[in-house]
Amino acid sequence: MLQGKNPILGIILLFFFSLPSFAQNASNILEGTVRDIKGKPIELATVSLNNVIGSHTDRNGHYKLTRLKEGTYQYRVSFVGYETVMGTVHIQSSKTRLDVTLKELSLNLKNVTVTARQEQMGSKSLIGEDAIRHVQPKSLNDLLQLVPGNLIENPNLNNLGQAHIREIEDDDNNALGTLVVVDGTPLSNESNLQVVSPSKFGANSGMQSDGMSEQTTAGRGVDLRTVSAGNIESMEVIRGIPSVEYGNLTSGVVIVKTKAGHTPWEAKFQTDPNSKQVFAGKGFNLKRGGAANFSVDWSQSWADTRKHYMGYDRITASAGYSAQFGPLSLNVKGAFYSNVNNRKDDPQFEEQQIHYKNTNVGGRLSVSGRYKPAGGFLSSLDYNLSAQMSRTVDSHDNWVNNPDGLVTTAREPGVHVAQIRNVGYTSAYRIEGIPVNLYAQAVANKYLQISENDYANLKLGAEYTYDANRGEGFTYDENNPPQAQGAQTLRPRSYKDIPAQSTLSGFASSRLRKGLGSMGLMLEAGVRVSNMFVDRKQSGGISHFLVAEPRVNATLNLLDSRNNPVFDLLALTGGFGISNKMPTLMYLYPDYAYFDNASLSKYGTETKDRLGLITTDVVKNTANPDLRPARSTKWEAGLSFRINRIKGFATFFHESHRHELGFTSQLIWQNYDKYTVPATATDPVFDAASGDVTYRADGTEHTALRTKTIEMYTWSRAANSMTTHKHGIEYGLDFGEIKPLHTSLNISGAWFHIKRKNENMPLNYINSSFDYVGVLPSGGGNLRNRFNSTFRLITHIPAIKMVFTTSVQVVWYESTQVVYEDENGNSRYYLKSYEDKDYLVINPVGYYDKQGHYTVWSPADADDADKSRIMYRTQPYLYEKDVIKPWALLSFRFTKEIGRVAELSVIANNFTNTKKWHTNPHSLAKTQLYPDMYFGAELKLKL
Repeated sequence: MLQGKNPILGIILLFFFSLPSFAQNASNILEGTVRDIKGKPIELATVSLNNVIGSHTDRNGHYKLTRLKEGTYQYRVSFVGYETVMGTVHIQSSKTRLDVTLKELSLNLKNVTVTARQEQMGSKSLIGEDAIRHVQPKSLNDLLQLVPGNLIENPNLNNLGQAHIREIEDDDNNALGTLVVVDGTPLSNESNLQVVSPSKFGANSGMQSDGMSEQTTAGRGVDLRTVSAGNIESMEVIRGIPSVEYGNLTSGVVIVKTKAGHTPWEAKFQTDPNSKQVFAGKGFNLKRGGAANFSVDWSQSWADTRKHYMGYDRITASAGYSAQFGPLSLNVKGAFYSNVNNRKDDPQFEEQQIHYKNTNVGGRLSVSGRYKPAGGFLSSLDYNLSAQMSRTVDSHDNWVNNPDGLVTTAREPGVHVAQIRNVGYTSAYRIEGIPVNLYAQAVANKYLQISENDYANLKLGAEYTYDANRGEGFTYDENNPPQAQGAQTLRPRSYKDIPAQSTLSGFASSRLRKGLGSMGLMLEAGVRVSNMFVDRKQSGGISHFLVAEPRVNATLNLLDSRNNPVFDLLALTGGFGISNKMPTLMYLYPDYAYFDNASLSKYGTETKDRLGLITTDVVKNTANPDLRPARSTKWEAGLSFRINRIKGFATFFHESHRHELGFTSQLIWQNYDKYTVPATATDPVFDAASGDVTYRADGTEHTALRTKTIEMYTWSRAANSMTTHKHGIEYGLDFGEIKPLHTSLNISGAWFHIKRKNENMPLNYINSSFDYVGVLPSGGGNLRNRFNSTFRLITHIPAIKMVFTTSVQVVWYESTQVVYEDENGNSRYYLKSYEDKDYLVINPVGYYDKQGHYTVWSPADADDADKSRIMYRTQPYLYEKDVIKPWALLSFRFTKEIGRVAELSVIANNFTNTKKWHTNPHSLAKTQLYPDMYFGAELKLKL
């Protein structure tokens, strides 16, 4: 199926293919050298023009950009550990020279940015080196608090690190739809299958509420803890509409760039009451040109220092090689991560004999770069090849109470002789996943200088991804299954039997800068087409998913210092885009659903007097033939300005996320026989041909009485289960430095309005023996609002190489409300009395009985004693809005350079130790507002 059809697609293609008519021959050259303040050449520095044309310096610090047309260009020169230099250069002769001197990053520089910088196109937050070291992150997740609208949190490695964009509460689909890119390579979680049974427990790797499922990310986003924060040069968060270069996403993009090139020895030591971390890294210039980098870190964290069984240990290491070979640049990056000492033993679980642990070991290898031909049509060709593989093992053992003492290994429907076991036993299961990902991308670039100040850059790209899982899967001793037979039981499953999935994508885009009189327009438009290939036999009939995704971002500069005396800049921004998140292997290829019901459990002191029978039913068509990609449609409009040292922005956004992935309950009718055999009977025998059980009693042979039993059970099927609608405003205001105080005021925040509703019609299931199961209407969900601001007072004193930030985070308004609405937004519930109590009820749209018949609900059914039980009844307060009163949090960060070899950083969150809980006045449920008081410190040594 083709999704994303839109008239804007034709406009984009026309725009793309008409631009080459503006091109003219260009033969001018820009060259020069990049050095540090001591005059030493800097190798592998990046020199770019108009953020499009680029090159790296060689071992002598020399760069050369060719095939340029006369005109005015914005240049940018950067290198890890140095201050970025930007400016304007005018090329008007065959050869123009531009030499640049870079200053090493230090707190004695005049400009130090310790907050996220806002970019106009696509609502981007840029987080640089100064901000990263000021935050003292333990993982990438800690840096996201700098994004407008996010709240300050304590650094924590104990919980899964998930990237959430434009969110109030954590949401699995939001994290799944956030693309995380490290050095040009998307991190994949597509083949994560660390689940017990999707048809039984959905995306959970545990069957109990013992915390095991909180250690794996099946059905969620990439675990950000697998990427060390110590080796990061910069991070970019695209909250709005990304370029068409990025696909398989709905929420946004997190782009991470690690350090490359020569860097000094660095050793970092982080500590706080609940964790410790050690990091070491170095970058070397090689004698024959190029540079090599390496880093390693070790982290240990506990949620509670009194409970080390709740801890998390991690080792990460990375290595890289970068070089320039004439027209070819080469970057090779490798990374390794591993959980260490991860045994989880809770003394409180000893009576239940519950033990579990999670191990996760993985690595990534990527080769990327750019080829710049000396002649021809193309300006450059970018390439990226990568491979990722990990091995995750979840193991769990516990005591199983089996009331019927029966165990079966049957895989086919029917009545089977079962093993008779003791009443209880110890069971252990293991989930081994080995996800494998291969990725390749090639992007052809063509730069066109249309006039002296106007240009366009055309891109045409292709991308291929391959995901598979080669693990042993879900295994256990079949004589000791991890779940008692009854409503639904389990079977081992090898992940090697699950088909791999591959996706082929192509995209075309153009970035145009065009002067419009005294105004200027920057327009980026493109379209991406992706096709994911699916195994038709095992996916329920789906052979592929084909999607088209048009996206546009634009900035119109209305005013600048040339056409008015007030504004240095006044610009309008806007964008529109469609994106899709493909279903992962877990949703595409679920396991079979097994139902084992005890037909006979006859125990005797002698083996010949024992007989156990289990009736097994198997649902094999558990895949959903109607499954489709989750789909996001976004548009936004904003305003940005700068007046002298004051600058700010405000962006209104609207997002519609449909067909979000999840699970929905399905009914199954169990028709089976129960046999009645006296406890004193001997020699019971089952005849498979006739289905009869015979036994001896009082010296004669008897046939056991067979009683027909009909019960209804449920199982889980992958589905497009939720719809999310969002709108809100993100804003930021920077008043610049008040020079006498060496202090600047930065304000950022957001208002979020998020409504989530169920797309499917859920079942109101009472129990297996009840006569009816109600089918409720769709529309159940919740509505959340939050308006917050973070005030940051940033004091930077270059003379003593110090910066400290005092943050006041204010949540002005926050509310939560349960909703149940129809398509028009009208509430479905009404007030009704039941047994002399008032309830808010929702009528089913229909119901099933034990014979499998479906009946449409009628008003008269509400007065039936049995049928009224399948009406959805709640206390009247459930749908009342819960409003949290305004609250404020104080935070402090301090960074001080000590000479040229050391740096000390301190962080304190909620240092006033404010402890406040919000009590819902309707349900009396309590919510902790303030994070726990937190103090941490980092010492960094540089050689």
